Amino acid sequence: MPANLRINDQIKAFPAYCRKHGCTRPYHHFAFGQSPFPLPPCVIEALRSNASQHDYLPTAGLPDLRKAIAKHYRRHFGVKCTPDQVVVSPGSKEMIAMLLAVLRGPVVVPTPSWVSYLPQAKILRKKVIVLPTRWEDGFKVTPDGLARVLASESAPQKILILNHPHNPTGLVYSRRELQALSKACRRLGVIIISDEIYALTTFEETEFTSMMSVFPEGTVLTGGLSKDRSCGGYRCGVGILPKNPAALIRDVLKVAGATYSCVAAPIQYAALEAYSGSDEVESHMRDCARLNEVVGRITASLLSNIPGVRCTFPQAGFYVFVDFNELRDDFLRLRLRTSELFVEHLLRVEHTALLAGSALLLPDDYFCARCSFVDYDGQAALAHWRASRPTTSEEEEAFVREHCPLIVEGVANLARYLEQVRAGKRPKHVA
Repeated sequence: MPANLRINDQIKAFPAYCRKHGCTRPYHHFAFGQSPFPLPPCVIEALRSNASQHDYLPTAGLPDLRKAIAKHYRRHFGVKCTPDQVVVSPGSKEMIAMLLAVLRGPVVVPTPSWVSYLPQAKILRKKVIVLPTRWEDGFKVTPDGLARVLASESAPQKILILNHPHNPTGLVYSRRELQALSKACRRLGVIIISDEIYALTTFEETEFTSMMSVFPEGTVLTGGLSKDRSCGGYRCGVGILPKNPAALIRDVLKVAGATYSCVAAPIQYAALEAYSGSDEVESHMRDCARLNEVVGRITASLLSNIPGVRCTFPQAGFYVFVDFNELRDDFLRLRLRTSELFVEHLLRVEHTALLAGSALLLPDDYFCARCSFVDYDGQAALAHWRASRPTTSEEEEAFVREHCPLIVEGVANLARYLEQVRAGKRPKHVA
Protein backbone atom coordinates (compact mmCIF):
# COMPACT_ATOMS: atom_id res chain seq x y z
CA MET A 1 0.00 0.00 0.00
CA PRO A 2 1.37 3.48 -0.84
CA ALA A 3 2.71 5.33 2.19
CA ASN A 4 0.15 8.15 1.96
CA LEU A 5 -2.77 5.70 2.10
CA ARG A 6 -1.15 3.70 4.89
CA ILE A 7 -0.62 6.80 7.04
CA ASN A 8 -4.17 7.94 6.31
CA ASP A 9 -5.45 4.62 7.70
CA GLN A 10 -3.21 4.99 10.77
CA ILE A 11 -4.49 8.47 11.49
CA LYS A 12 -8.05 7.14 11.46
CA ALA A 13 -7.18 4.34 13.90
CA PHE A 14 -4.78 6.08 16.32
CA PRO A 15 -7.22 8.40 18.16
CA ALA A 16 -9.24 5.46 19.55
CA TYR A 17 -6.01 3.76 20.63
CA CYS A 18 -4.81 6.93 22.38
CA ARG A 19 -8.11 7.47 24.19
CA LYS A 20 -7.79 3.97 25.65
CA HIS A 21 -4.54 5.10 27.24
CA GLY A 22 -5.88 8.41 28.54
CA CYS A 23 -4.51 10.68 25.80
CA THR A 24 -6.96 13.11 24.21
CA ARG A 25 -4.60 15.26 22.14
CA PRO A 26 -5.78 15.85 18.56
CA TYR A 27 -3.95 14.52 15.53
CA HIS A 28 -2.56 16.80 12.86
CA HIS A 29 -2.75 15.20 9.44
CA PHE A 30 -0.20 16.63 6.99
CA ALA A 31 0.44 13.35 5.17
CA PHE A 32 -2.55 12.93 2.85
CA GLY A 33 -3.29 15.12 -0.16
CA GLN A 34 -7.05 15.53 -0.44
CA SER A 35 -8.81 18.78 -1.24
CA PRO A 36 -10.51 20.02 1.94
CA PHE A 37 -13.25 21.88 0.09
CA PRO A 38 -16.85 20.88 -0.71
CA LEU A 39 -17.94 20.04 -4.23
CA PRO A 40 -19.64 22.72 -6.32
CA PRO A 41 -23.37 22.29 -5.52
CA CYS A 42 -24.29 22.07 -9.21
CA VAL A 43 -22.07 18.98 -9.59
CA ILE A 44 -23.77 17.30 -6.63
CA GLU A 45 -27.16 18.08 -8.15
CA ALA A 46 -26.06 16.68 -11.53
CA LEU A 47 -25.05 13.42 -9.84
CA ARG A 48 -28.31 13.27 -7.92
CA SER A 49 -30.48 13.93 -10.95
CA ASN A 50 -28.63 11.29 -13.01
CA ALA A 51 -28.63 8.52 -10.42
CA SER A 52 -31.02 6.55 -12.65
CA GLN A 53 -28.51 6.46 -15.55
CA HIS A 54 -27.57 2.80 -15.67
CA ASP A 55 -26.56 1.99 -19.24
CA TYR A 56 -23.02 1.20 -20.29
CA LEU A 57 -21.45 4.23 -21.93
CA PRO A 58 -18.78 4.25 -24.66
CA THR A 59 -15.43 3.11 -23.32
CA ALA A 60 -13.81 6.43 -24.31
CA GLY A 61 -16.51 8.32 -22.43
CA LEU A 62 -19.82 10.07 -22.97
CA PRO A 63 -19.52 11.99 -26.29
CA ASP A 64 -20.84 15.24 -24.81
CA LEU A 65 -18.40 14.92 -21.92
CA ARG A 66 -15.43 14.42 -24.24
CA LYS A 67 -16.53 17.49 -26.18
CA ALA A 68 -16.81 19.52 -22.94
CA ILE A 69 -13.36 18.35 -21.79
CA ALA A 70 -11.77 19.38 -25.10
CA LYS A 71 -13.37 22.84 -24.77
CA HIS A 72 -12.23 23.07 -21.14
CA TYR A 73 -8.57 22.50 -22.03
CA ARG A 74 -8.75 24.87 -24.97
CA ARG A 75 -10.45 27.58 -22.85
CA HIS A 76 -8.08 27.39 -19.88
CA PHE A 77 -4.75 26.36 -21.39
CA GLY A 78 -4.91 26.88 -25.15
CA VAL A 79 -4.58 23.13 -25.76
CA LYS A 80 -5.81 22.41 -29.27
CA CYS A 81 -7.46 19.00 -29.18
CA THR A 82 -10.56 17.33 -30.50
CA PRO A 83 -13.05 15.15 -28.58
CA ASP A 84 -11.60 12.13 -30.39
CA GLN A 85 -8.33 12.66 -28.53
CA VAL A 86 -10.04 12.54 -25.12
CA VAL A 87 -10.42 9.37 -23.05
CA VAL A 88 -12.33 9.36 -19.75
CA SER A 89 -11.07 6.98 -17.05
CA PRO A 90 -11.82 6.11 -13.40
CA GLY A 91 -9.23 8.54 -12.06
CA SER A 92 -6.02 9.91 -13.54
CA LYS A 93 -4.10 7.16 -11.75
CA GLU A 94 -5.81 4.57 -13.96
CA MET A 95 -5.06 6.65 -17.04
CA ILE A 96 -1.35 6.82 -16.20
CA ALA A 97 -1.26 3.06 -15.60
CA MET A 98 -2.87 2.39 -18.98
CA LEU A 99 -0.42 4.68 -20.74
CA LEU A 100 2.53 2.94 -19.11
CA ALA A 101 1.05 -0.38 -20.23
CA VAL A 102 0.87 0.57 -23.91
CA LEU A 103 3.84 2.89 -24.39
CA ARG A 104 7.19 1.27 -25.20
CA GLY A 105 10.45 2.17 -23.58
CA PRO A 106 11.98 2.79 -20.15
CA VAL A 107 10.27 5.18 -17.75
CA VAL A 108 12.08 8.22 -16.38
CA VAL A 109 10.75 9.14 -12.92
CA PRO A 110 12.05 12.43 -11.49
CA THR A 111 12.50 12.62 -7.73
CA PRO A 112 11.07 13.74 -5.39
CA SER A 113 8.09 11.96 -6.88
CA TRP A 114 4.42 11.29 -6.24
CA VAL A 115 4.12 7.93 -4.52
CA SER A 116 2.42 5.88 -7.28
CA TYR A 117 4.57 6.36 -10.38
CA LEU A 118 7.27 3.87 -9.40
CA PRO A 119 4.89 1.11 -8.17
CA GLN A 120 2.86 1.38 -11.38
CA ALA A 121 5.96 1.04 -13.54
CA LYS A 122 7.22 -1.90 -11.47
CA ILE A 123 3.87 -3.72 -11.66
CA LEU A 124 4.12 -3.43 -15.43
CA ARG A 125 7.77 -4.60 -15.31
CA LYS A 126 9.01 -1.46 -17.00
CA LYS A 127 12.60 -0.41 -16.72
CA VAL A 128 12.73 2.64 -14.43
CA ILE A 129 15.35 5.38 -14.63
CA VAL A 130 15.36 7.61 -11.58
CA LEU A 131 16.19 11.25 -12.32
CA PRO A 132 17.18 13.17 -9.16
CA THR A 133 16.32 16.86 -9.26
CA ARG A 134 17.93 19.61 -7.17
CA TRP A 135 16.77 22.30 -4.80
CA GLU A 136 18.84 24.79 -6.81
CA ASP A 137 16.74 24.01 -9.93
CA GLY A 138 13.43 24.24 -8.08
CA PHE A 139 13.21 20.42 -8.19
CA LYS A 140 12.48 20.67 -11.91
CA VAL A 141 13.64 18.42 -14.73
CA THR A 142 16.25 20.25 -16.79
CA PRO A 143 17.36 19.38 -20.34
CA ASP A 144 20.89 18.66 -19.08
CA GLY A 145 19.63 16.45 -16.26
CA LEU A 146 17.42 14.47 -18.64
CA ALA A 147 20.23 14.04 -21.17
CA ARG A 148 22.59 12.88 -18.43
CA VAL A 149 20.38 10.03 -17.17
CA LEU A 150 19.62 8.92 -20.75
CA ALA A 151 23.23 9.07 -21.98
CA SER A 152 23.62 5.29 -22.04
CA GLU A 153 20.02 4.41 -22.92
CA SER A 154 19.69 2.90 -26.40
CA ALA A 155 15.89 2.39 -26.54
CA PRO A 156 14.42 4.37 -29.48
CA GLN A 157 11.61 5.70 -27.28
CA LYS A 158 11.69 6.74 -23.64
CA ILE A 159 8.87 7.90 -21.37
CA LEU A 160 9.19 10.85 -19.00
CA ILE A 161 6.55 11.29 -16.29
CA LEU A 162 6.32 15.02 -15.70
CA ASN A 163 4.22 16.14 -12.72
CA HIS A 164 3.31 19.80 -13.28
CA PRO A 165 2.31 21.53 -11.01
CA HIS A 166 4.55 19.42 -8.83
CA ASN A 167 3.60 17.15 -5.97
CA PRO A 168 5.35 17.34 -3.44
CA THR A 169 6.87 20.83 -3.88
CA GLY A 170 3.92 22.86 -5.18
CA LEU A 171 6.19 24.43 -7.81
CA VAL A 172 5.25 25.26 -11.42
CA TYR A 173 7.32 25.18 -14.64
CA SER A 174 7.49 28.36 -16.70
CA ARG A 175 6.68 28.30 -20.41
CA ARG A 176 10.36 28.89 -21.18
CA GLU A 177 11.39 25.90 -19.04
CA LEU A 178 8.85 23.66 -20.76
CA GLN A 179 9.97 24.81 -24.21
CA ALA A 180 13.58 23.99 -23.39
CA LEU A 181 12.57 20.60 -22.03
CA SER A 182 10.43 19.81 -25.09
CA LYS A 183 13.38 20.59 -27.36
CA ALA A 184 15.50 18.09 -25.43
CA CYS A 185 12.71 15.48 -25.57
CA ARG A 186 12.49 15.77 -29.35
CA ARG A 187 16.24 15.26 -29.61
CA LEU A 188 16.34 12.34 -27.16
CA GLY A 189 13.26 10.44 -28.40
CA VAL A 190 11.20 11.05 -25.24
CA ILE A 191 7.42 11.03 -25.00
CA ILE A 192 6.00 12.84 -21.98
CA ILE A 193 3.15 11.77 -19.73
CA SER A 194 2.31 15.20 -18.32
CA ASP A 195 0.37 14.73 -15.09
CA GLU A 196 -1.45 18.06 -14.82
CA ILE A 197 -4.02 17.06 -12.20
CA TYR A 198 -3.18 20.21 -10.17
CA ALA A 199 -3.28 22.63 -13.12
CA LEU A 200 -6.30 24.65 -11.99
CA THR A 201 -5.12 24.78 -8.40
CA THR A 202 -2.35 27.13 -9.63
CA PHE A 203 -2.73 30.24 -7.52
CA GLU A 204 -2.37 32.52 -10.55
CA GLU A 205 -3.81 30.62 -13.52
CA THR A 206 -1.83 32.71 -16.01
CA GLU A 207 1.40 31.29 -14.52
CA PHE A 208 0.52 27.78 -15.70
CA THR A 209 1.43 26.45 -19.15
CA SER A 210 0.34 23.00 -20.26
CA MET A 211 3.13 20.85 -21.69
CA MET A 212 0.73 19.82 -24.43
CA SER A 213 0.52 23.41 -25.66
CA VAL A 214 4.29 23.52 -26.33
CA PHE A 215 4.94 19.86 -27.26
CA PRO A 216 1.63 18.58 -28.72
CA GLU A 217 3.12 15.78 -30.83
CA GLY A 218 5.00 14.21 -27.92
CA THR A 219 2.78 14.79 -24.88
CA VAL A 220 0.00 12.75 -23.32
CA LEU A 221 -1.83 15.00 -20.85
CA THR A 222 -3.59 13.53 -17.81
CA GLY A 223 -5.94 15.27 -15.41
CA GLY A 224 -9.26 14.92 -13.67
CA LEU A 225 -11.68 16.29 -11.11
CA SER A 226 -10.10 15.26 -7.83
CA LYS A 227 -8.01 18.32 -6.92
CA ASP A 228 -9.48 21.53 -8.36
CA ARG A 229 -13.14 20.48 -8.03
CA SER A 230 -12.69 18.35 -4.89
CA CYS A 231 -14.18 15.21 -6.51
CA GLY A 232 -11.52 12.70 -5.44
CA GLY A 233 -14.00 9.99 -4.53
CA TYR A 234 -15.86 10.34 -7.81
CA ARG A 235 -12.90 8.71 -9.59
CA CYS A 236 -13.10 10.52 -12.88
CA GLY A 237 -9.87 11.12 -14.77
CA VAL A 238 -8.95 12.35 -18.22
CA GLY A 239 -6.33 11.56 -20.81
CA ILE A 240 -5.72 13.73 -23.88
CA LEU A 241 -3.64 11.84 -26.40
CA PRO A 242 -1.75 13.16 -29.43
CA LYS A 243 -3.42 12.61 -32.79
CA ASN A 244 -0.54 10.55 -34.06
CA PRO A 245 0.08 7.72 -33.82
CA ALA A 246 -3.63 6.89 -33.91
CA ALA A 247 -2.73 3.43 -32.63
CA LEU A 248 -1.99 4.90 -29.20
CA ILE A 249 -5.65 5.85 -28.67
CA ARG A 250 -6.78 2.44 -29.92
CA ASP A 251 -4.36 0.66 -27.58
CA VAL A 252 -5.48 2.67 -24.55
CA LEU A 253 -9.12 1.89 -25.37
CA LYS A 254 -8.30 -1.82 -25.66
CA VAL A 255 -6.90 -1.78 -22.12
CA ALA A 256 -9.82 0.28 -20.86
CA GLY A 257 -12.39 -2.03 -22.44
CA ALA A 258 -10.68 -5.10 -21.01
CA THR A 259 -10.47 -3.67 -17.46
CA TYR A 260 -13.17 -1.19 -16.43
CA SER A 261 -15.46 -1.09 -19.54
CA CYS A 262 -16.47 2.52 -18.86
CA VAL A 263 -16.61 5.05 -16.07
CA ALA A 264 -19.87 4.84 -14.08
CA ALA A 265 -22.65 6.59 -15.99
CA PRO A 266 -23.92 8.86 -13.14
CA ILE A 267 -20.35 10.04 -12.53
CA GLN A 268 -19.89 10.95 -16.19
CA TYR A 269 -23.08 13.00 -16.21
CA ALA A 270 -21.91 14.81 -13.07
CA ALA A 271 -18.53 15.35 -14.75
CA LEU A 272 -20.34 16.93 -17.70
CA GLU A 273 -21.50 19.65 -15.31
CA ALA A 274 -18.04 19.91 -13.71
CA TYR A 275 -16.49 20.56 -17.14
CA SER A 276 -19.30 22.85 -18.32
CA GLY A 277 -17.44 26.10 -17.71
CA SER A 278 -20.40 27.48 -15.74
CA ASP A 279 -19.86 30.53 -13.56
CA GLU A 280 -20.56 28.46 -10.45
CA VAL A 281 -17.85 25.91 -11.22
CA GLU A 282 -15.30 28.46 -12.43
CA SER A 283 -15.73 30.77 -9.43
CA HIS A 284 -15.55 27.77 -7.08
CA MET A 285 -12.17 26.76 -8.49
CA ARG A 286 -10.83 30.32 -8.31
CA ASP A 287 -11.95 30.74 -4.70
CA CYS A 288 -10.38 27.43 -3.66
CA ALA A 289 -7.10 28.33 -5.38
CA ARG A 290 -6.94 31.72 -3.67
CA LEU A 291 -7.63 30.20 -0.27
CA ASN A 292 -5.02 27.50 -0.91
CA GLU A 293 -2.54 30.25 -1.75
CA VAL A 294 -3.01 31.99 1.61
CA VAL A 295 -2.97 28.80 3.69
CA GLY A 296 0.09 27.55 1.78
CA ARG A 297 2.02 30.78 2.19
CA ILE A 298 1.32 31.00 5.92
CA THR A 299 2.17 27.32 6.41
CA ALA A 300 5.45 27.71 4.53
CA SER A 301 6.31 30.82 6.53
CA LEU A 302 5.65 29.09 9.85
CA LEU A 303 7.78 26.11 8.80
CA SER A 304 10.60 28.31 7.52
CA ASN A 305 10.79 30.07 10.88
CA ILE A 306 11.78 26.80 12.61
CA PRO A 307 15.58 26.70 13.06
CA GLY A 308 17.17 24.07 10.84
CA VAL A 309 14.19 23.86 8.44
CA ARG A 310 13.77 25.09 4.89
CA CYS A 311 10.78 24.52 2.65
CA THR A 312 9.32 25.43 -0.70
CA PHE A 313 6.79 28.22 -1.05
CA PRO A 314 4.08 26.67 -3.25
CA GLN A 315 2.65 28.16 -6.43
CA ALA A 316 -0.14 25.56 -6.75
CA GLY A 317 -1.82 22.67 -5.01
CA PHE A 318 -1.69 22.06 -1.27
CA TYR A 319 1.81 20.80 -0.52
CA VAL A 320 5.12 22.14 0.66
CA PHE A 321 8.36 20.17 0.56
CA VAL A 322 10.26 20.42 3.86
CA ASP A 323 14.02 19.82 4.24
CA PHE A 324 15.45 18.90 7.65
CA ASN A 325 18.98 17.95 6.55
CA GLU A 326 20.62 20.71 8.57
CA LEU A 327 19.64 18.54 11.57
CA ARG A 328 20.90 15.31 10.02
CA ASP A 329 23.70 14.72 12.55
CA ASP A 330 21.28 15.36 15.41
CA PHE A 331 18.84 12.78 14.04
CA LEU A 332 21.60 10.21 13.65
CA ARG A 333 22.83 10.72 17.21
CA LEU A 334 19.31 9.98 18.44
CA ARG A 335 19.19 6.76 16.34
CA LEU A 336 16.60 8.26 14.00
CA ARG A 337 18.57 7.09 10.97
CA THR A 338 16.00 7.55 8.20
CA SER A 339 13.28 9.99 7.23
CA GLU A 340 10.71 7.23 7.80
CA LEU A 341 11.91 6.60 11.37
CA PHE A 342 11.77 10.35 11.99
CA VAL A 343 8.20 10.85 10.75
CA GLU A 344 6.95 7.70 12.52
CA HIS A 345 8.45 8.94 15.79
CA LEU A 346 7.01 12.42 15.23
CA LEU A 347 3.57 10.89 14.73
CA ARG A 348 3.79 8.86 17.92
CA VAL A 349 5.06 11.58 20.23
CA GLU A 350 3.54 14.73 18.74
CA HIS A 351 0.46 13.36 16.92
CA THR A 352 1.66 15.12 13.76
CA ALA A 353 1.86 13.22 10.46
CA LEU A 354 4.17 14.04 7.55
CA LEU A 355 4.94 11.95 4.46
CA ALA A 356 8.55 10.77 4.63
CA GLY A 357 10.99 11.57 1.86
CA SER A 358 11.61 7.87 1.30
CA ALA A 359 7.99 7.59 0.09
CA LEU A 360 8.88 10.22 -2.52
CA LEU A 361 11.71 8.04 -3.94
CA LEU A 362 14.41 9.94 -2.10
CA PRO A 363 17.25 8.16 -0.22
CA ASP A 364 16.26 6.76 3.17
CA ASP A 365 18.80 8.95 4.96
CA TYR A 366 17.80 12.17 3.21
CA PHE A 367 15.81 13.95 5.90
CA CYS A 368 12.84 15.59 4.24
CA ALA A 369 9.07 15.24 4.07
CA ARG A 370 5.97 16.41 2.27
CA CYS A 371 3.58 18.56 4.27
CA SER A 372 0.01 18.76 2.98
CA PHE A 373 -1.74 21.85 4.35
CA VAL A 374 -5.36 20.66 4.17
CA ASP A 375 -6.11 19.67 7.77
CA TYR A 376 -8.99 22.06 8.36
CA ASP A 377 -12.73 22.37 7.76
CA GLY A 378 -12.66 23.48 4.15
CA GLN A 379 -16.39 24.06 3.88
CA ALA A 380 -16.48 26.43 6.86
CA ALA A 381 -13.24 28.17 5.87
CA LEU A 382 -14.45 28.71 2.31
CA ALA A 383 -17.74 30.17 3.54
CA HIS A 384 -15.90 32.63 5.84
CA TRP A 385 -13.47 33.45 3.03
CA ARG A 386 -16.29 34.34 0.65
CA ALA A 387 -18.08 36.41 3.29
CA SER A 388 -15.04 38.48 4.30
CA ARG A 389 -11.82 38.04 2.38
CA PRO A 390 -8.65 39.12 4.15
CA THR A 391 -6.89 41.97 2.36
CA THR A 392 -3.63 42.36 4.29
CA SER A 393 -0.94 39.91 5.33
CA GLU A 394 -1.95 40.42 8.97
CA GLU A 395 -5.58 39.59 8.16
CA GLU A 396 -4.49 36.51 6.20
CA GLU A 397 -2.43 35.17 9.11
CA ALA A 398 -5.31 35.85 11.50
CA PHE A 399 -7.67 34.03 9.13
CA VAL A 400 -5.43 30.93 9.04
CA ARG A 401 -4.97 30.93 12.82
CA GLU A 402 -8.72 31.11 13.33
CA HIS A 403 -9.95 28.76 10.62
CA CYS A 404 -7.00 26.34 10.27
CA PRO A 405 -5.98 25.82 13.92
CA LEU A 406 -4.79 22.23 13.44
CA ILE A 407 -2.25 23.41 10.88
CA VAL A 408 -0.87 26.09 13.19
CA GLU A 409 -0.79 23.67 16.15
CA GLY A 410 0.79 20.93 14.05
CA VAL A 411 3.64 23.21 12.97
CA ALA A 412 4.11 24.21 16.62
CA ASN A 413 4.28 20.51 17.53
CA LEU A 414 6.98 20.00 14.91
CA ALA A 415 8.91 23.01 16.20
CA ARG A 416 8.82 21.66 19.76
CA TYR A 417 9.98 18.23 18.54
CA LEU A 418 12.90 19.66 16.57
CA GLU A 419 13.94 21.92 19.43
CA GLN A 420 14.49 18.78 21.51
CA VAL A 421 16.34 17.11 18.63
CA ARG A 422 18.70 20.08 18.36
CA ALA A 423 19.32 19.85 22.12
CA GLY A 424 20.31 16.19 21.77
CA LYS A 425 17.16 14.92 23.52
CA ARG A 426 15.02 12.15 22.09
CA PRO A 427 11.50 13.63 22.11
CA LYS A 428 8.92 11.89 24.29
CA HIS A 429 5.17 11.59 24.00
CA VAL A 430 3.27 14.64 25.22
CA ALA A 431 -0.06 13.65 26.78
